[in-house]
Amino acid sequence: MNTTNILLGTTSLLLVVGFALSFGGFTKNRENSDSKEELAALKEEIEKIKAEERVIELSQLRTTTPAPVIPTAPVSTEVGPVSEDMKRVIEAQKDKIASLESEKEVLAIEKEAVEKENNKIFVEKSEAKKEQSMAAFRIKNALAMGTVTTANKENALVIFTPSPSATNFQPGKILAVRRNTGIIGTIQIDRLAETGEYVATMRPHGYSPDGYPDIQPGDTIIINHKG
Repeated sequence: MNTTNILLGTTSLLLVVGFALSFGGFTKNRENSDSKEELAALKEEIEKIKAEERVIELSQLRTTTPAPVIPTAPVSTEVGPVSEDMKRVIEAQKDKIASLESEKEVLAIEKEAVEKENNKIFVEKSEAKKEQSMAAFRIKNALAMGTVTTANKENALVIFTPSPSATNFQPGKILAVRRNTGIIGTIQIDRLAETGEYVATMRPHGYSPDGYPDIQPGDTIIINHKG
């Protein structure tokens, strides 16, 4: 038995009781104040039960009534036709992308060529620097063959005193003139003077206005490693 049936039974019972009491009180004494109060209380209780019945009925109605189904519009996955203007825009974008890809390939080729050229230049500079360093080392550590005592650019004349460790130089021998760690020019032996000094001629090199090196007294004579 559910709650609604219980309340209905209770209400019917109260109605019967109330009717009996009201009828009994009415027949015995219409003016009985106790009967009137009991009847009023009984009526009030009946109204409360009726109100509770309505609340229960509404609650059961809500739980048993299915929720309305709200129809939803179907979602279409189909793509509509593309307009001619949009087709032209798409084609223009494709052409632009193709042009950019071509430019990118050209730039990549040019970049690779530049990198190869830079690497080649770097290797060449490194080799040249290495050769210069080795040449400077050889010049710096070359054994001194003599010391210049006289130099005259007008006559292209050079006289030098040989070192004790120097060998005899034959006429025509090419020697180099060192100053610090660099070669400033070359000379060619002419003869050995009676004083024990060698007389030589400056060889032109084209780095000065008169074409001869600026050889000065005190410069060192060394073997010419360039031949």
